[in-house]
Amino acid sequence: MKEHRQSDTPSSNRNGPTPEYMEAVHKLREKLLYGIQTSDRDLLAEYEKEGTLKFSDEQLNILNRVPNNKLRSYKNILLSHNTLYSYVAEKGGLSAWQCHFISEKYAIMIEHTQTLAELDMIHSNMLTEYSDPTIRKSKSDNVSIVEKAENYIEMNFSEDISMVEMAGKLHVHPSHLMRAFKKDKGTTISHYRTLRRIREAKQLILFSNLSMTEIAIMVGFSNSQYFSKLFKELEGITPVEYKKKTKK
Repeated sequence: MKEHRQSDTPSSNRNGPTPEYMEAVHKLREKLLYGIQTSDRDLLAEYEKEGTLKFSDEQLNILNRVPNNKLRSYKNILLSHNTLYSYVAEKGGLSAWQCHFISEKYAIMIEHTQTLAELDMIHSNMLTEYSDPTIRKSKSDNVSIVEKAENYIEMNFSEDISMVEMAGKLHVHPSHLMRAFKKDKGTTISHYRTLRRIREAKQLILFSNLSMTEIAIMVGFSNSQYFSKLFKELEGITPVEYKKKTKK
């Protein structure tokens, strides 16, 4: 268990934040950004608990930047942090396409959310996703063809890419790619990509007011009917029913 470091905790006075307090807050933010860039989950877990990172610090008073509208204030600060997180994640190996998709997704979710509690959850999800080491570009040369395929799907899951195109990008014969993937994962590449798209869609259903057609297209399905059909096959209920169930 890590020892709590008193020097990392900002202190302030009743007259508002002191220069020393603001310096401590900015150091905390820099450590948070470094944790995202390096996918250091321990560092994130340590500093996510700090009040200043949850934007509820009374000395900073950032939730009152928009008078009488804490929700708008929180949305504004989360939107700016979304940009920061995307930037440092790309520096840490997240592809430009992923950074764009993830930042757009969270921007939509932030704007569509109606409660502070949901914004807290979105922020937590942002930290988890932006720092996820499994979706970063691999720096190792010793990567299997299946791992390369997984990474490729992660970076391009919403794109309409054929098996031949994917195999060409990975410099392998399509038949060999499909056999190797099925043997290792117990499922086809097509089904694996569908699961990834559905997982992304569920997040958008839960935290946005986008139409099912908009969500379907955003995650890579050509039309909402096909999206709804696959969703029901995998989840047992339609996307609309899932939205009603999760919003209760």
